[in-house]
Amino acid sequence: MKKLLPLGLALALTLGCSSKNPPSSADVPLVNDLGGADASDAAVALDAIEEDPPRPPAWPRELPSARVIGDARGYHAVRTIIHAHSVHSHDACDGQPYVDGGPNEPCLRSFRAALCRTQVDVIFLTEHAGLLATIPFEEAMQLRPGDEPVMEDGHLVGSRIGCPDGHRVLLLPGAENELMPIALQHHPAMVNGNLDDAYHADDRAGAQRFREAGALVAVAHVEQRPLAQLREIEPDVIELYNIHANLDPRIAGPYLNYNVGPAFADILRFQRVGTGLDPEMLFMVFFQESTNDLGKWATLLAEGRRIPAVGGSDAHENVLPTPLADGERGDSYRRVFRWFSNELWVQGELTRASALDALRQSRVLVVFEAFGTPVGFSYTAQTGDRIREIGEEMTLAEAPVLRVTRPHVNALDPSLPTPTMRTRVLRAERTGAWTEVAASDTGDVSYTPTTAGVYRAEVRITPNHVRPYLPGLERVVREVPWVYSSPMYVR
Repeated sequence: MKKLLPLGLALALTLGCSSKNPPSSADVPLVNDLGGADASDAAVALDAIEEDPPRPPAWPRELPSARVIGDARGYHAVRTIIHAHSVHSHDACDGQPYVDGGPNEPCLRSFRAALCRTQVDVIFLTEHAGLLATIPFEEAMQLRPGDEPVMEDGHLVGSRIGCPDGHRVLLLPGAENELMPIALQHHPAMVNGNLDDAYHADDRAGAQRFREAGALVAVAHVEQRPLAQLREIEPDVIELYNIHANLDPRIAGPYLNYNVGPAFADILRFQRVGTGLDPEMLFMVFFQESTNDLGKWATLLAEGRRIPAVGGSDAHENVLPTPLADGERGDSYRRVFRWFSNELWVQGELTRASALDALRQSRVLVVFEAFGTPVGFSYTAQTGDRIREIGEEMTLAEAPVLRVTRPHVNALDPSLPTPTMRTRVLRAERTGAWTEVAASDTGDVSYTPTTAGVYRAEVRITPNHVRPYLPGLERVVREVPWVYSSPMYVR
């Protein structure tokens, strides 16, 4: 997949060389749903911002325990990062993952501190082959003093990072090249006598080699994959969102039909001290959901496949190195991990096995915590006296009642404006559409399916409460997805 462009080059491509972008797959003019302003509007507005705007209460830089999202019926939410690169990816750490022959320790410290500050419970690392294929597999765990090795059958398969407050983060190694095996137990079997070719496999046989090495096989950047290819590979997991696709004009235009130019112009405003813009809200400027990925997921599900979908952080610390107004780089690991994550619905103790079981069984939510942590969300099905969890199968004969509980924003300061929400149930269609079958703007939703199908829940939010943090950029506040749930399967 394409390497993410540094901001300066991306700006040049977007603002000065847009004609070099490949044509949109839809063959229609690119759109931008952030209020219709163009790059010149944003540039002029730089000098029109109030010098000393009133300041809202501080927006939290850290996250609460994932358990505030949900803890019921023996299951609890586990904050999970899937798809992240650190010191064993050639393009991480501003292209300098190794320094003087060893890992870039400042970059690694930034990575580890971010996991602690955002209360991540488990991270599935996905390093590129260029470096990963050259080191003993055990080095991918990046063990440091105080870390706890995770062993299986006498082999190192992960580690637990200790945080200053006692929180511990489970780190599981993996790779991202053409395919994205996660939670590898060892290097895959060689191809053509070398590991690099094995890691660059992009077919069903390669996927099977990764599974034999203990991994689940994910496909990243689904927007760039034809459906026929996905059907052939039969991945265990796919991405339904990847932050890289929002920021790289070579992807955003051709695959998402999204003009990223105005967003790049607005990003520059967050570098200026005194604008009143909170850099934590940078995500609002460029965030676009991927209807491309969502549509392919709908088709695959409607065809009868069980494939969980996740959000890919794709964090590298390699695209926005310039400090923003708060003194922290724009693409810091902490910032990216705080913006969104996956919440695995785990039963019992968090272990490698329980995390993989939750993912394999589609007990996962994609949550955009840039807008706040959604407390109390749940999506269940009632069949008689039994409560069924996300990812479960049931029949029409059981008369399932699908129930979505509307969440609220964790610890929302009462002085802030009130967000509005829409709670929805949607059915996957073979055409790639998601048909809304039930919805509410004011509360919870209950729905009894009369047609067999695959039904997911979603909460959309208009985050009015972030407006005070975006003086001069209020136009970017619009309805966005807050929670994507894995589906229920009604046969």
